Amino acid sequence: MITRLPMPFTPPSPGTLLTLPGRLLPARLHSRGLSMILNRVLSASLEAGDLDFLQDRVLQIEVMDLALDYRLTLVNGRLAAAPATSAPDVRFGGRAREFLLLALNKEDPDTLFFQRRLQLEGDTELGLEIKNLLYSLEDDLLPDPLYRVAERVLGLMR
Repeated sequence: MITRLPMPFTPPSPGTLLTLPGRLLPARLHSRGLSMILNRVLSASLEAGDLDFLQDRVLQIEVMDLALDYRLTLVNGRLAAAPATSAPDVRFGGRAREFLLLALNKEDPDTLFFQRRLQLEGDTELGLEIKNLLYSLEDDLLPDPLYRVAERVLGLMR
């Protein structure tokens, strides 16, 4: 006869495991990583000055289901991590799935906002400038390998 012993702890749920990087790594590190990626992906827009409206402003992107809190600003024509304690001028909040839909150009920002799947708080004029920038970006914003990975991740989130 096999006796089941009680576990000394409750195993974490899969959702809890997904939030570990957001909870364990400093927010500034997340923001720095995202700014490096966005500087590459948005290089043409940055060179054209399309993001100059972020100069001395703080954009917060909160991926709530992953406990990720990115804060970005524009410094010398490049996106940079803003201090985690800096008050955001505008905040976009939502789940990872909605941000992936935006990045893959599978949903437009207005649809996600009107369906309340993305939140916008703070300076609405700045938020509209960011939304308009999203509309102006090309369909092939992500490099092909990154696009394929993001598509697979999105497929797993359904």
